[in-house]
Amino acid sequence: MGIVQLRHTNSLALSHFQQATLSYGQACYVEAIQHYLAGLKLGAAQHHYIYADLAKAYEMVAEWDTALACLDIALRLCPDSPTALRRKARILDEKACYDELVCLDELRKPPPQAFLERLQLDTTASAKHVVDSEFFNLTCHSVMAPQTVWNICRLIYRTYTELGEMLGYYPISPVRISITNTNGTTASQRSLPKWVGGCYDGSIRLFYCAAGEPVIGVLYALLRHEWGHLLVHHLTKGHCPVWLNEGLAQSVARRMFRSERLDLQHAAQTKRLLSFAALNEPFSQLPSKYRKLAYIQSTAIVEYLIQRFGFPEIRDLLHLLGNGVPKETAVEQTFGLTLKEIPFIGSL
Repeated sequence: MGIVQLRHTNSLALSHFQQATLSYGQACYVEAIQHYLAGLKLGAAQHHYIYADLAKAYEMVAEWDTALACLDIALRLCPDSPTALRRKARILDEKACYDELVCLDELRKPPPQAFLERLQLDTTASAKHVVDSEFFNLTCHSVMAPQTVWNICRLIYRTYTELGEMLGYYPISPVRISITNTNGTTASQRSLPKWVGGCYDGSIRLFYCAAGEPVIGVLYALLRHEWGHLLVHHLTKGHCPVWLNEGLAQSVARRMFRSERLDLQHAAQTKRLLSFAALNEPFSQLPSKYRKLAYIQSTAIVEYLIQRFGFPEIRDLLHLLGNGVPKETAVEQTFGLTLKEIPFIGSL
């Protein structure tokens, strides 16, 4: 999203669009939306690409339906806009992916009275909810409806059970989990890069950007990803190849988007696939243009290994790594393949 070039547009409207672009680049998506809407009230409502960019900002806060409505306006103004058509296809796929992770009817069931009575609201600093459980300690550093906190707790239990069964490991002490709304916080003020939605560093930290309640499907995928890192860390005693760690975490979090598979195919066609040596470096240290590809490629490789050999072999590999077997030796012992024989593009 670059600086919008608009002719014959109210200068105040133009300044809002320029500020929207800046806010978007700083990952302040709610602020970007506010500037786009303010600018549209002043002019440029005939420009389809303003609505296409507004849709992308709504996409980043997971307001799928509003994003799609903006793209419908863009396509009425310019029916053959490749940008609007591409974004609409991507957002429809993303919405379907996150919707299928959770059962919306289940999430409507109200929390039991005992949970409401235990729920603590700490108003000494920033408002937050605290929930202590046998399996986790949850802190929500944002005001949330009790229903939302209850739904999050239920999804933590589900993650504990399902990923524990997958990987054969359950944390021996309660997992500390914090959830923070980054709305209004610029990237420079955070401890994490703007592309990160979660972090495992002994505890699980999840971040979302929204004007109100978090989107549960997105938060659930982030939780499963970081819980995967937690289990892998304990099983391998911290000796897991980065590509396996990230690919496995993403594989258990959600399915790959169609747009991600297309990006991977394009990288293969243009011979930009990353080597295992590159994929074994922390992704944050890769040039920014390769970070997204590193995640996608690692996920595709792990998906390939799971489909071909099954999850029990993945568990065996993690145990070998935890027992100090060198990475390449552990891979070869588990799959009967050297790293060179594992396709860089997975099964695509």
